[in-house]
Amino acid sequence: MRVKDEVSAALTGPAPCDGCNHRNACRSEKLACLDFQRWVNTGSMKTRENRQPTSKIYRIVFRGEQVA
Repeated sequence: MRVKDEVSAALTGPAPCDGCNHRNACRSEKLACLDFQRWVNTGSMKTRENRQPTSKIYRIVFRGEQVA
């Protein structure tokens, strides 16, 4: 599956991105936050109040590595 397909598939169900102010920017600029990374790795919907999405986290998520 291509990365673009994976992003689309990931965002079709309940996700930490639902209702997030950064959602459109993350989608168009290839950004991700630690909440999204945790959800991809564990399925946890625990969210933080102050998210800071970055391209570095996005690259890590879609390369399959974990952020400490």
